[in-house]
Amino acid sequence: MRNVDKVAKLLLLLIVPFLASCSASRRVGHSIAIEKPTPSLVAGLPAAAHSVEYLSGGVRMKATVNGETATARGRVRIRRGEGVQVSATAMGLMEAACFEFLRSDVRFIYKLDKLYADAPYSGVPFLAQTGTDYAILEAVLLNRIFSPDGTPMPDALAAMTLADEGEFVTLTTSEQATVVYKFYINKSDGMLVKSEGLCADGGRVMCEYSDFEQFDKELFPTKVTLSFYGNDTQASIAFTFSALNSNEFKFSPRKLSSAYRRVSLEGVLNSIGEETN
Repeated sequence: MRNVDKVAKLLLLLIVPFLASCSASRRVGHSIAIEKPTPSLVAGLPAAAHSVEYLSGGVRMKATVNGETATARGRVRIRRGEGVQVSATAMGLMEAACFEFLRSDVRFIYKLDKLYADAPYSGVPFLAQTGTDYAILEAVLLNRIFSPDGTPMPDALAAMTLADEGEFVTLTTSEQATVVYKFYINKSDGMLVKSEGLCADGGRVMCEYSDFEQFDKELFPTKVTLSFYGNDTQASIAFTFSALNSNEFKFSPRKLSSAYRRVSLEGVLNSIGEETN
């Protein structure tokens, strides 16, 4: 992996661990002010039941690992219930690397060196440790409150602790779980502005949503910032979406020719971790 460029290395290092969990400066459109929070009110908020089925558009990414920063541009495509594709382009022209989060596994494709790696969610150490599967990853990117055990909304809200914390209404999942998730809902407009996961081993993952705009008849964040703290590492990646649309499309995983060489996803992560230290 010595020929993998800096941007691709940082994207690979960051995206897999961050999308295990995930404030608002600009909002337009209709919003709901919360005066007296109740489970039934929260159940009616977009954050508990976003109806976005298709999302595609441009994405600008800025990744920082222990003070080292890289930027990239690319595309994002999400079809609810089927998969997520996040790609990076080289010089804004050709796709250089792509991450695919499918219902059963994670794939990384590096076109410049014709390499690919894949593994089930249980085969990626951090995702396995936190019980993260495709449903959670998808919910994070679609700015949704989720239940780690898969209980559908609004039934899952009954098992969460609701609290009024001044500026925010918070929802907290069971403290008996490996990872305790806390969701922050802004009382002024009812939008989910932050999700936080506290891991049993002391690690923390956080996702902040900002710059909400009208999208598919709902308010949706155009900036998603993911951060990870733990194991002597502080890292973040900011996704800034542009030209988002909700047009239907057929989701198809990337097709690979026989020229591509399969490598271990864990080995690639370890290699990149060594090279970026």
